Amino acid sequence: MNEVLLSGLNQSGLIVLELIIGFGLFWLGQLAYQKLFRRRMELNVELFVKDNPAVAIALVGYYLGIVIALGGALDKTAATLQDELVLLLSYGATVIAFMLAGAWAGDRLILRCFQCDREIIQDRNVGAATVEAGNHIANGLILNAALAGNSGTWLVALVCWLIGLGVLVLVSVVYPRVTKYDVFGEIQKRNNPAAGVALAGLLIATGNIVRVAFAPEFQNWLVSFTQYGFVLLFSLVSLVAIRWLADLILVPGVKISDEIVNQEIPNLGVGLIEAFAYIAASFLIAWCFA
Repeated sequence: MNEVLLSGLNQSGLIVLELIIGFGLFWLGQLAYQKLFRRRMELNVELFVKDNPAVAIALVGYYLGIVIALGGALDKTAATLQDELVLLLSYGATVIAFMLAGAWAGDRLILRCFQCDREIIQDRNVGAATVEAGNHIANGLILNAALAGNSGTWLVALVCWLIGLGVLVLVSVVYPRVTKYDVFGEIQKRNNPAAGVALAGLLIATGNIVRVAFAPEFQNWLVSFTQYGFVLLFSLVSLVAIRWLADLILVPGVKISDEIVNQEIPNLGVGLIEAFAYIAASFLIAWCFA
């Protein structure tokens, strides 16, 4: 009984220490986000004076991405308590660096059609902020798999992360062709939150699929990346079919694109349904490959 109690107290103490380090990493991540990524932004002014919801949405997505990415580090085994805390600190700093790099890539390559910081800070564009938040969460999901496990090296992690970012960019290019409307024009010119939510859902689902594809332990470059590529290709093709099924089953009698684009007030509810369809499908695919 005493051993069980002592083990429980030790575990509780470790959890408290990890929470303290985690919130310290949030503070460091917020500082880096403001000073290195959104340098034109006074965060407290935007959140608490101007009450800018777009800034809050983007920032919460960034925080959530950090939390998800840290899960990959917490899965690693360490010999001692000190080693585990050092591992969390070092991986936490690495996660923040990768999250900022992913945010920069998202701004330039995914939200490439307009100036995202102006849309979020000056125009309070909720659609653009939602896409940015989706990119942050997707980046966190990719990092969760890239940094997890005990058999890969930092080079393997870097290659997996770069492939994941490339897939996100590819999806953002293909998506407007599937929907047959100007997704980024809707987000920029009309401040269309429904279009932004739908695209954000697709990015999150894609990040989750990349996480699933890279989840198995690394064996060698040929075997592992052949396996990763097969799962990734199959899952992405499945997501394309999900768009058609969502039209057919989840919103029978109407077209998703018409509800999002061809109305005076875009139908945010339909955008949420489309986003849900992508994210739900990504989890179903994940459980099938588990």
